[in-house]
Amino acid sequence: MLATVITSGFLTAGAAELSTLFTTPEERQIINSNRYKTTKPQPVREVVSKPEIELATQLQVYEEITQQYQISGITISQEGPSTVWINSLAYEDGERLEDSSKIKVMTGDEVRVRITAPDGKNFYATSGETLDVTYLAPIEN
Repeated sequence: MLATVITSGFLTAGAAELSTLFTTPEERQIINSNRYKTTKPQPVREVVSKPEIELATQLQVYEEITQQYQISGITISQEGPSTVWINSLAYEDGERLEDSSKIKVMTGDEVRVRITAPDGKNFYATSGETLDVTYLAPIEN
């Protein structure tokens, strides 16, 4: 009997080292899920939506502008920019008119001037011609 008491004493000491006893896999799952639970509450993430910005769609209003340009002469220069006379004023190749139209002197079979209106339309004329340039320009609100 003494041997049984001594042996049971060792078994009791060995059993004290075990922290959890279980009998089925389901019990082990429950124990594991409870073991890894945190006591701290998880932070609640609030989804804050940005207030929608209502953009007022503005309709751009355009007006039709017609300019008349009289081409009185074109000179081609070997050194420096070419010159064109429009409405009795001299403009160098690449300059802009009062309404921001761009001037380009074009050489080739025929020497002519290209006037590019502010809306991107191109108009062509040669010396002695009158050119009617019509384009759409936005009206400032």
